[in-house]
Amino acid sequence: MFKNKLLANSVRLALVSGAMSAAFTAPTVFAAEEEATVERIEVTGSRIKRTDMEGANPVTVIDAAAIEKMSVTNVGDLLQNLSSSAGAAVNTQTNNGGDSSTRFSLRGIGSERTLVLINGRRAVAGGAGANSSVDLNTIPTAIVKRVEVLKDGASATYGSDAIAGVVNIITKNDFEGFEAKVNYSGSDKGDAVTKGVDVTFGAASDRGNVVVALGYSDQGDAFMGDRDFSEFELRAYEDGTTQEGGSSAPPWVNANTADGRVTRGPEYGDWRAYDGGTDSYNYNPVNYLQTPSKRRYASVFANYTLGEFGFLGEVNSFAEASYVQTTGDRLIAPEPLAPLVFFGSAAPYSSNNYYNQQMGPKDADGNAYVIDDWRRRMLETGGRANERDYKTFRTAVGFNGVLENGWDWEVSYVWGQSDSVEKAAGYFNLDRVAEAVGPSGWLDANGSLIEDANGDAIVNANGSQLVCLNADGGVIDGCVPLNIFGTPGSADQVSPEMLQYISGDYNTTETGQNKQEVLSAVVSGDWFDVPAGSVGFAAGWEYRKESGSYTPDSLILQGITTAGSAVGTAGGYDVQEFFGELIVPILADAPMAHMLDFEAAIRYSDYSTFGTNTSGKLGLKWMPVETLMLRATLSEAFRAPTTSDLYGGASVGFPEAIDPCDGNFYTDAEYAAIKASPNWANCTSTGVPVAGYDSGGVEQIPTNGGGSDNWDGATDLTPETADVFTVGVVYNPEFIENFSVSIDYWQIELENAISTVGTQTRLDGCYNSGTYCETITRFGADSAAAGGIITVDNYTVNVGGINTAGIDYDLRYTFESEYGDWALGLDGTYLLEYDKFLADGTVIDHVGRFEEAHDGMFAKLKTNFTVNWSISDFDSSLITRYISGVTETESGWWTNPFDRDVSSNLTVDFQTNYAASEHLTLTAGVDNLFDEQPPFVYSAFGANTDVSTYDVIGRTIYVRAGFKF
Repeated sequence: MFKNKLLANSVRLALVSGAMSAAFTAPTVFAAEEEATVERIEVTGSRIKRTDMEGANPVTVIDAAAIEKMSVTNVGDLLQNLSSSAGAAVNTQTNNGGDSSTRFSLRGIGSERTLVLINGRRAVAGGAGANSSVDLNTIPTAIVKRVEVLKDGASATYGSDAIAGVVNIITKNDFEGFEAKVNYSGSDKGDAVTKGVDVTFGAASDRGNVVVALGYSDQGDAFMGDRDFSEFELRAYEDGTTQEGGSSAPPWVNANTADGRVTRGPEYGDWRAYDGGTDSYNYNPVNYLQTPSKRRYASVFANYTLGEFGFLGEVNSFAEASYVQTTGDRLIAPEPLAPLVFFGSAAPYSSNNYYNQQMGPKDADGNAYVIDDWRRRMLETGGRANERDYKTFRTAVGFNGVLENGWDWEVSYVWGQSDSVEKAAGYFNLDRVAEAVGPSGWLDANGSLIEDANGDAIVNANGSQLVCLNADGGVIDGCVPLNIFGTPGSADQVSPEMLQYISGDYNTTETGQNKQEVLSAVVSGDWFDVPAGSVGFAAGWEYRKESGSYTPDSLILQGITTAGSAVGTAGGYDVQEFFGELIVPILADAPMAHMLDFEAAIRYSDYSTFGTNTSGKLGLKWMPVETLMLRATLSEAFRAPTTSDLYGGASVGFPEAIDPCDGNFYTDAEYAAIKASPNWANCTSTGVPVAGYDSGGVEQIPTNGGGSDNWDGATDLTPETADVFTVGVVYNPEFIENFSVSIDYWQIELENAISTVGTQTRLDGCYNSGTYCETITRFGADSAAAGGIITVDNYTVNVGGINTAGIDYDLRYTFESEYGDWALGLDGTYLLEYDKFLADGTVIDHVGRFEEAHDGMFAKLKTNFTVNWSISDFDSSLITRYISGVTETESGWWTNPFDRDVSSNLTVDFQTNYAASEHLTLTAGVDNLFDEQPPFVYSAFGANTDVSTYDVIGRTIYVRAGFKF
């Protein structure tokens, strides 16, 4: 790690006696000469206004003109196209595991470690409730003037979360006139149709202005079954071959009897041994490849000059207000109803159930079995559907101006709130399932139970109504016996009446909220003069309050539905902060020092949850000559535990993982060797039978997650901290007109990460060394699934860290020719290091790899090449996006782990604009012009590729018309 103490002390020395006191004292020198005024602006990464856009911090700026050359309609999709985006941030291509949001993971260290600002002020988190990052789908590109991406630690300037960097979205708050845009797009396969309209109008007077923006967007769906690469769930082998795979819960029943695991297969026939290689269910076709969503938004931005107010100078008031409603759907394959092994709920299929006796497997004597472990894909439901409704409100109000001494000042208040409602269908009440597969009997025409001479129900009678019976032989009111043995589409399929009883008319309903309030005051300006110029400073105070909640459905809260089990979340915290910043010119217009500036910043934070934190930053900007700039920064960054980290209610998820103690994943010889090894004692200590066990192919392990207080009843999380170092060069050579190049090296060392150990790490740690064994709960010896995993506890803790480093580059060149004006751009990120440190000391190298269990895609090279050509009334652009190949590790019960190469990916987007008149612009474009298929990534969850990284829709054609007056 860098020398934190040295850095902090250096910053304190430079600032505590400087900028903080400067906020309350008169300047030593005040320049009153009348000169030509150059506008001073605040650049992301500094609170000090300046006349140049280039500081010591590396900042990428994407303006409205660049955004116009893309088909994106929200800031999330815009940012995920950047080469600095990595990892596994969700987007609307994420179906199972997604939430209809789009997030941005700068440097691949998590979206929660990238701070999002709107006009320099914080934005409220969004999602299902108590979230840790901003849903960027809630920010339409139509209101954006530019996006500034600071790729440097900035906690000293902005506080918590700015570890990887900052996204600052600058809106069109000074627009005048009227503008309307209508867009339409769709894939050449006829799906993923998106349409929308955006309207912006603004008016101004000599004292102020107002801008109003309204819009609507409707994104259509696409299904995995409609693309060749995702039509089947595929398993890969080391020899390069693949096999269609799927789930161990097929629509034709997987029944584990006392004489073995059996099935009847997709076609009716005699019962036979279940074969995972041929009898698995392909769940891919009915999953969304792109999730549908709708967005409505309204935004207002206003400024008004109030007049002169003494020493405050001319005071300006400002206000921002926005409302966004996003509705989105998720659709995944029908529920794999396996009460015991998937949900830990005992629901034995009774040997006295009518359907078991008529259609179920039989022993050698022709008797029906009691089937404790049964699995049946409930195809008749049509799938598990989730409907989400998110409403996000945000307002910012304040005053600003220039003091009599020339210092800028601002006070502001920001309030934000996001509310969510999620409804789900296609899930089942496990208590009712247990009743429906229990014993059954028949009622006669008079409504009486048909019984034998002993008073017992006659299961195979021919009566008027089949009913469920309780343990005492009584009729369960309203219960309809469930037939799991019939094939969907046949006369014996699960009937609507059966579904009605075990699922009911209800949709589970979950609600959530995120809420934010920020009150801040800042002053900045030139403090005093030194020989090389004026010392710039900024100082301020900020109070912030964050809270969040999540309220599960009553059935989810009780843990009796296949939709999951969860406990509600409610909590929050507040923080008070003081910050200061200096820019000290050391040399100017000197030999080999056209400019040499030193920068420093510090922030002191006092949290209600864990106490205090101090972050500092040092920077150096050196221009030996006017065309060459060298810059470097060294900073401390931190992320405070969020409401979700601290108070998130316990919930059950189903991550993919392999139990090292499960015989299903080994050959007989391999499993015999494992049981003979010393490590086998670690398996048996958690409840695995001495003889071992076979799960039958369970790879999604029920896992308890949630905030740290679920673990030991204490919210003892501490902030994660990071040291961030950047050094770079910006060069505009005189001998090549209109050419510029910037190259920046960056390094982040994160420790004390707020995260989870991980299900796979806990299972491996228990087997290999006996660690984490206490977090694994298994079925007991008297269970039909003895040794199988009921749950793994995986709550939030401070654990491990990340070391990552790389190089960013950006080259720009413009020139004129007799054939029009040209602009060329090449930008990219080359990843040099990404080591993730796990809780058990294991180091996972991510460079050039896809790690499903550890954060996603980390290509060595991501680069974008842009060609823009303007001639007459036409403006055309070609954007090429390249992602280098990676290595993935494929493993499963069908093969031993092996590494395989994932090919590189190259896509080309084309667009042309035609200025038909002063008021009308027509646009046509094609994304993924050559219909490049995403590379196969077999270890990825769903679609056989990484939906967070690659375009999965294929060639998409779009048109847009813009009207401006």
